Amino acid sequence: MKPIKLKKLLNEILQTWQVEAFLNTDRKQNITDVLNQIRALKKVTIVSNVTPEDLQQKPNVESTVVKMKFVTRGNPKEDLKRFKKDIMTSDLEVNDLKIPGVLTVIFRENTLTRLSNID
Repeated sequence: MKPIKLKKLLNEILQTWQVEAFLNTDRKQNITDVLNQIRALKKVTIVSNVTPEDLQQKPNVESTVVKMKFVTRGNPKEDLKRFKKDIMTSDLEVNDLKIPGVLTVIFRENTLTRLSNID
């Protein structure tokens, strides 16, 4: 029997994905704190602020574009639904992960891509 290479096994078990998201947050909440709390969500590995300088802003709402990388063993679109629920849920009986200051989060599913395999 041929030995299984560790890299091949890891590629099959763990899949790393990237997606862009659009956030609207209350300006009273520091955007760095918001992004740090998103980074703390289960499966999320990296959150980068990629907001273009010319993105139109409102007086009391900060609009932010982020690239988010995450690891999954399952369907990445199901993970996006879970992330949104974790970010937006404010019912402590359901979940205590509501991130203060987040008004909306929209994942751009057309930007969902699997990142390259482990070399």
